[in-house]
Amino acid sequence: MATFFPAPRHPYHVGRSVADFHLPNVPAEWVLRAAHAFAAERGMAIRTWSPIHLLMTSGSVLWTGTRNLSFATWSVPGGANVHIEAWVETLGEFNADPGSVFGFIPRRDMWDIASAFVARLGVNPSAVFRHY
Repeated sequence: MATFFPAPRHPYHVGRSVADFHLPNVPAEWVLRAAHAFAAERGMAIRTWSPIHLLMTSGSVLWTGTRNLSFATWSVPGGANVHIEAWVETLGEFNADPGSVFGFIPRRDMWDIASAFVARLGVNPSAVFRHY
């Protein structure tokens, strides 16, 4: 049966792993400094930066794909809200789902990066990440 209504759009960009969470009693500035320190420790390049956003990358799009970790934080009463997107960029975009079969090596590598960063903030990565 044909329909004239378009399929509903997904709220997030398909091909990304997304985490949204709140850090109580932590200022957003501290979280942003932690992200800068993490990028330096992992040897990741900072592609874009603003007072609330950071995009960290590593790898080569031509070889095994670029690992991308986009991070945003903002102050709210009682702490900071955090939004993270993780993906591998090659010929397309792939989320960081460690259980995927297609592209499993770069995806697992990206999962290791993203989960290590979230764990450093004191949050269980498996509890907050959703893979789209």
